[in-house]
Amino acid sequence: MKRLSAFLLVLTLLLSGCSTFQEEPDEPEYWDIYQPGSAGFPEETPPPEEEPEHPAAFTLSYYKNSTLDPITCGEIIQQDIASLLYEPLFRLNAQFEPEPVLCESWAWDEKGLVCTLELRQDAAFQDGSPLTAKDVAAGLQRAKASERYGYRLRKIAAVAASRTGQVVITLTEPNQGLFALLDIPIVKSGTENQQAPVGTGPYRFVSGGTDDYLEANPDWWQRKSLPVSTIPLVNTKDRDTARYLFSSRRIELLTMDPMDNLASVTGQSESTDRPTSILQYIGFNTASPVFSDPAARSAFSRGIPRGTMANAQLAGLAAPAQFPVSPRSPLYPADLEVSYSRDDAMTALTEAGQATGEVKELTLLINEEDPFRLTSAQFIAENLTLLDWKITVQALPWEEYLPALSAGSFDLYFGEVKLTADWDLSDLIGTGGALNYGRYADPSADALLQNFAAASDRTAAARQLFSYLQATVPIVPVCFKTYSVLSYPGTVEGMTPSPSSTFFGLENWTVHLDTSQ
Repeated sequence: MKRLSAFLLVLTLLLSGCSTFQEEPDEPEYWDIYQPGSAGFPEETPPPEEEPEHPAAFTLSYYKNSTLDPITCGEIIQQDIASLLYEPLFRLNAQFEPEPVLCESWAWDEKGLVCTLELRQDAAFQDGSPLTAKDVAAGLQRAKASERYGYRLRKIAAVAASRTGQVVITLTEPNQGLFALLDIPIVKSGTENQQAPVGTGPYRFVSGGTDDYLEANPDWWQRKSLPVSTIPLVNTKDRDTARYLFSSRRIELLTMDPMDNLASVTGQSESTDRPTSILQYIGFNTASPVFSDPAARSAFSRGIPRGTMANAQLAGLAAPAQFPVSPRSPLYPADLEVSYSRDDAMTALTEAGQATGEVKELTLLINEEDPFRLTSAQFIAENLTLLDWKITVQALPWEEYLPALSAGSFDLYFGEVKLTADWDLSDLIGTGGALNYGRYADPSADALLQNFAAASDRTAAARQLFSYLQATVPIVPVCFKTYSVLSYPGTVEGMTPSPSSTFFGLENWTVHLDTSQ
């Protein structure tokens, strides 16, 4: 979905209270690093009367002194550059479905615990050496030990390269959604300590001293056309600086979490949604007198106008959801959704025995650091203060919020979690799960979670699971966040970002440049 971002910026400014980033910041450390004439920052010249319609080059920002190793680089700016240099075994499309890239075929053993992957024979690294199972195994082993990927790979017992050139992955328990976890970029083993390790991607990194850039890989095994042959790189200090560089038209594209000071981006731009698996939800203390009853939890869920909240409170920067799976995914059971009705919510509350005339003081816990979540929590509290319920939002700093959750010192809490793309909910709602702060415990739900993971027919198993969760309501999904990919109007056509890559389908892009400059 594309939109002009000016309207969103106004809403973000109103909601978050952030001030606009000035074009001439007075922080001395900024100008100490970015002096006119320094690398990536042009000499001062009088501004042109009119800016050109299109840029002369497709320029991106990066952190010059930070690694581009995709396993260890954490910033989204650096990850965007890395996605042009490296490729995964599988990639996620915009519907969160895994598509093979470096993997050509696979086979499972009878128990569903061992998966053997055949690699593409024509895949090669940018230095001309062939991709090997040892490279892949070493990369996945590093990923399993890393902060960025360790959680998603926690149920992998071992990764090894076979003598015949396959990659063998052994699981601790069956998971037919494994391939959705393997969108992990692969680098040539032994080059991981270089600033830009060797990859198999469409571009390769070229260090020109003060002027680094990406150039099209002439030996790219996929042989697909690319929209530009060279991508200049501009050194940036931090995300604030990157936003300034985009606002001043020194870079042509910027991926942002819209909750992260989007209002500091000035000027007109075009925004394309990039889906994420980041779920915002309401959790219950299932030991409380009110929310120990599934009927009361269900009534609460029915009282949330998710569409209004996503479009108004979140300025369209989230996708409303009634189930803990992205509504973009084919696993999402849209036909099971229940339309919002305030009257229906009050009827459900009455049927749940919550209309006794005795006021129930309830606390909704929220982390105060996120203004968007705070606004959402207040909106939900206002809408759910019905009949006997009186809901008060209590905002705490993170160092107090997390201990309160762990101690069960709440009636409700507003949570956010990045789900893995195999939609494993065991830690969130499974008995004893690490993120199950509400202490929800249901053997039937546990069995359905296991069945979903092991099922070859994931669609049918997902429907069974989500139907049961709709009836028992361990948590109330509210929405999934989206990132925003900002570009100048008319500069890029055909952009289709995916959950794991801003540059998904890059071969289908058209980049309009002014070659006369």
